[in-house]
Amino acid sequence: MEQIGYFLWEVVTLSTMLFTGIGLLVLRRRASGNPAFTDRDRQLFFGHPEVKVSKPRFYVNFGIAVFLCYFAGFLEYLLLERFGASILATAQLITFLGIVKRSLC
Repeated sequence: MEQIGYFLWEVVTLSTMLFTGIGLLVLRRRASGNPAFTDRDRQLFFGHPEVKVSKPRFYVNFGIAVFLCYFAGFLEYLLLERFGASILATAQLITFLGIVKRSLC
């Protein structure tokens, strides 16, 4: 119970980092003359793109992605755990999303 302040602060920090990142993305897109929310964003968040991949190839790529996520997560934990849970979680989320995007799509 004495750690509740620490967890609340980490939630505030994580939320601030996420909203700041989204805000910077929107500003960058607006400055470039692009819409802030594109059709590709809508498909990514709300649609299910049809990807045709053979089953054996999918399972091999999935195994590689799982291995890389565990390995990268372990390394990031060793390097970033002293900076706090919000920074570690953000770094791991970005890394894992990049690994999955490259491996499975």
